[in-house]
Amino acid sequence: MAYQWTRQEKLKRGVWSAAVAAVICVGAITGAQLKTDNQKAEAIKRFRTTSAADQVAILEVQKDHLLQQKAGLERKLDLFRERVQERRGGGEK
Repeated sequence: MAYQWTRQEKLKRGVWSAAVAAVICVGAITGAQLKTDNQKAEAIKRFRTTSAADQVAILEVQKDHLLQQKAGLERKLDLFRERVQERRGGGEK
């Protein structure tokens, strides 16, 4: 004959299971954050040890990339505004 768990025992096991799962999730998130922080610090350290000319070149590449992203987002925003205008105006421009 199998042991019948009481309601209180089931609740206690459920609480413990949830607590263990929460500890594991928080540990994983904390570990990932620490790794990311270490990688950022290492990248900054590497950047600072490069020559000024190389730093300028790296920053120019980043600037170009950001300007491309900006252009893409502005295009999407313009298209969105056009669609909103069409809906409000009944399709007339």
